[in-house]
Amino acid sequence: MKSMKTTAIAATTTLALAGCVANPDPNTKNTRIGAAIGAATGAATVLVAGGDSDKLLAGAVVGGIIGAVAGNLIDRQEAELRKDLGGSGAVVSRDGDQLTVTLPEAVTFNTDSTAVRSSLRGDLVQLAANLRKYPESTVDVVGHTDSVGDSGYNQNLSSRRAAAVSSILSSNGVQSERIRAYGRGEVAPAASNQTAAGRAANRRVEIVINPKA
Repeated sequence: MKSMKTTAIAATTTLALAGCVANPDPNTKNTRIGAAIGAATGAATVLVAGGDSDKLLAGAVVGGIIGAVAGNLIDRQEAELRKDLGGSGAVVSRDGDQLTVTLPEAVTFNTDSTAVRSSLRGDLVQLAANLRKYPESTVDVVGHTDSVGDSGYNQNLSSRRAAAVSSILSSNGVQSERIRAYGRGEVAPAASNQTAAGRAANRRVEIVINPKA
């Protein structure tokens, strides 16, 4: 019986993963991966609970549906963020089920300032609307600087910039308990500080969106 159940899990997972390969559309990547993981997880849960083969299959189906729904939400949120923030200078990237919106200093702040440029405020209002639409996530607003100047000053500047961006999000309806705002100063560079282009890339605020556990 154990062998049959194990085989069923393997078969279900293989079918789900086959769907990922058969449908390479990058716009539904997370939906397909979520379905595969959900199917395997659902089947494994039933197996651990000692369920029979019919329950095993049902667990895989339910798990697959849940995983697909979660993945589809991430796909949709990413697409809408790219559309809403297009042309703003903000960069949207994805790593698995994590979305990151990077705000370069050049479009967000004047040099040494913590006041968000008026030209970006409308885009942050759009971002806040997106976060309200997809509430099942946590949001880390993280400030970064280059390594020029005093490290303590850089740390303080990055913290204040993160707080400024966070304030706009919360004032536009994003629940404050979802948001953590903090600075990392110069300790997490995105590029080399040895060049002007690298230092410019390092001066940024990142808005990191993660699904709630």
